[in-house]
Amino acid sequence: MRAEHRSLSTGGTAPAYYSRMCNKNIIALCLFVAPFACSEDAPTRPDDGTVQAWDECIWDGQYVRSLCEADLACAWNGICVPRCEGLSECMFEGFESKCELDDGENVCKVRCNEDRECPQTGGAQLHCLDSFCVREP
Repeated sequence: MRAEHRSLSTGGTAPAYYSRMCNKNIIALCLFVAPFACSEDAPTRPDDGTVQAWDECIWDGQYVRSLCEADLACAWNGICVPRCEGLSECMFEGFESKCELDDGENVCKVRCNEDRECPQTGGAQLHCLDSFCVREP
């Protein structure tokens, strides 16, 4: 059904003007804003095998184990950490650590200290959860 309005000058009816003008403005606005919505500043997924120790191995809210470098495993709630075979490979100054299974791989796990603090790794922020250091959610 076509919306019509009474014209004051002719006394007849005229087609609705507002809806056509509104559509044109919306289209023009979309064309203007589109380049900014798809800018190059959007985050891009890191290549597999390029994420270094202590950085996150999460993309779009999912663990992506293939992101970590070859000698690392995605553990601790989403951080690339060193793999290990024994405790001697897991040394963190001022923190007790152990080599333990995490998602089927032996990885270094660091215990929180007496003040429930975790080491500063230079990568993802860590916090204490159940006496172990894990990635900040």
